[in-house]
Amino acid sequence: MKRILYMLAFVWMGIGMTSCEKDLMDYEGEEGVYFYVQWGAAWGDTTVWANQSYTPVEFVNIAGNTHEVKVRIMATGRVKDYDRTFRLTVDKDTTTAVEGLNYEAFAEEQVLKAGMTYTDVTIEVKRNENIQEEERVLGLRLLPTSDLSIAIPEWKKISGMWSSEGKQVFDASVHKIIMSDFIVKPNRWIGGIYDQPGDTESGRWGVFTVKKYRLICDQFGLTYEDFQSEATMPGAKQAVIQEHMAKYLQELYDNKTPVLEDDGRLMWFMGVSWTSVVGVPWVPEQ
Repeated sequence: MKRILYMLAFVWMGIGMTSCEKDLMDYEGEEGVYFYVQWGAAWGDTTVWANQSYTPVEFVNIAGNTHEVKVRIMATGRVKDYDRTFRLTVDKDTTTAVEGLNYEAFAEEQVLKAGMTYTDVTIEVKRNENIQEEERVLGLRLLPTSDLSIAIPEWKKISGMWSSEGKQVFDASVHKIIMSDFIVKPNRWIGGIYDQPGDTESGRWGVFTVKKYRLICDQFGLTYEDFQSEATMPGAKQAVIQEHMAKYLQELYDNKTPVLEDDGRLMWFMGVSWTSVVGVPWVPEQ
């Protein structure tokens, strides 16, 4: 009896597998493209990162003046053994970024390679002064071609997938890259107590300014996160930065090419040969 049951089980398994195979062979779904960009907290489980409608680019945490954003485009329908094209354009309705200032132009015609179900398009974005006080958005839009249509104009949240967004539904044919470069005094800035107009700079690094912060980052290859905790900015590292910056600024001053703050005063670190008063421009010696 057991042998008969085992034989019946194998028969049903065979029928089931044949049925599944037939379903796959007969699939005639629409062949199209949609954005599928995943990101999330580094400490989280990447397997449950959801599809996001936007990508944040915070230049305050990026070394250098350019950054490459990889945007994934997925395809539905049958896999083909030949290349197919789709169109990727700037979505004028959502874009406030400026070409050449905030991002580099990219090719409108993109290729989905033979045998592939997705492709990653690289968009180069740029640091610019216009994102220091307000965000700039580069909206990307997929457009259909004779090869590929728009597959999922409305994306709905999948149960069990983590998302940073409160909304559950968005247009999967549009993806936004949101750029910012907001800088405030970081936690581990070691300056003096007083930093108002008329105050004399003191402490290791003196008064915080964006210009001084950026110069430190350029000299040491640091990002904003490096200034946020004792683990990344211990006292010994603060001292090294102070000594290097004082020597660097002193050499420029001695060579008659001093570095000035926006109010015209000499940039100051402990160890330089001058004093610096907030709001008082430097007057070169005659």
